[in-house]
Amino acid sequence: MTLNKMYRPRTRHCFWLILFNTTLFHLFYANSLFAAKVSHSNDQIRAAAVEFVRSQIPEDITIRQIKAGKIDSRIYFKQCSQALETSSTLNKSIAKSWTIGVRCNDNPPWSIYIPVKAELTRKMLVSKTTITRGEVITADKIKLEEQEISHQNQKHFSDINNIIGREARRTISPNRVIKSTMLQQAFLVRKKETVLIYAQNQKLRISMQGTALQNGRHNEMIQIRNNSSKKIIEALVVERGIVAVNF
Repeated sequence: MTLNKMYRPRTRHCFWLILFNTTLFHLFYANSLFAAKVSHSNDQIRAAAVEFVRSQIPEDITIRQIKAGKIDSRIYFKQCSQALETSSTLNKSIAKSWTIGVRCNDNPPWSIYIPVKAELTRKMLVSKTTITRGEVITADKIKLEEQEISHQNQKHFSDINNIIGREARRTISPNRVIKSTMLQQAFLVRKKETVLIYAQNQKLRISMQGTALQNGRHNEMIQIRNNSSKKIIEALVVERGIVAVNF
């Protein structure tokens, strides 16, 4: 047996040993890189934005859906070691469209802004029938219904006591959400109407009849003619058909 033949098996064994060790090294190195690049999933970040919006919405509002916009899958977000911080560019709690900032305060930090859409409903007062301009709102003319919140009906009413006795600024068709811009304070005194005048000071209070020369709402000053003296005075509208003056 030659010297070359004696060492050939040992050489083959060393080759496979080196190959095995090299493979282990590359696997270890690849796993280390993967561990170093553990990322925050886009779904986790979007969920944080949705949860922030949900937490801001008042309890009397029904949430139909809250959906966060998509995040570019090519963007890498390092796994955050602490809870994600969320904030909004809005200063109100009722909106259909939000922009939510999501931030990780690790070193180095990262942040992203995500658009969020919300479908919300709320009980609102709606006209039952046609309400003509100048007509005073009464309970039989309105109803409470669940309505989707939009930019057009944000200034709505949910409490019937806030609109009873007000006056329609313009004609309101049936099944319309009642908004603050549709109403005004009703006239408590109308022109040419007979009113009761209260005249008072610290010691004395007297009453007399007069005739309104102007329409008047609550706390407005209007001209009144005293029916006895025929003098024209300025009086404060205090109640339906009642005005007051000081002397």
